[in-house]
Amino acid sequence: MRKESSTNFSNENTLKEFCAAHKVLMQISGRWKMSILFALTERELRYNEFIDVLPNLSERILTKQLGELQRDNLILKNKDKTSSVYSLTTKGKDFIVLIKSFQSLGSL
Repeated sequence: MRKESSTNFSNENTLKEFCAAHKVLMQISGRWKMSILFALTERELRYNEFIDVLPNLSERILTKQLGELQRDNLILKNKDKTSSVYSLTTKGKDFIVLIKSFQSLGSL
C-alpha cells in the first residue's frame, strides 16, 4: 500500500488531473506489460506459456503484471477445467493498434 501523504503520490495525482494520457501511461508502465500484451496479439496464452514466451520474466512479476493488466481491463482471464487462459480484451486490442502506430516513431 502506498502512503497517500508522500510527495510521489501527490505528484502522481497532480499529473493524472493535468494530463489524461498520464493515467494510460501509468497503466502500461510495468517493465513486462508491453511484452505480455504483444505476446497475446499472437494467441491466447496459459500462465505457463508466458514463461516459455518470455523466459526472463519471473513468476512473481508475471503474476503481478497479469493482475494489473486485468484490473485495467486490458486482458481477460478465462478459467477452464484445468487452467486459466489469458486473452486481450477489446480495450487491449485497441490499445495494441495505437501502440503499433507509434512504432514508426521509434526510429526518429
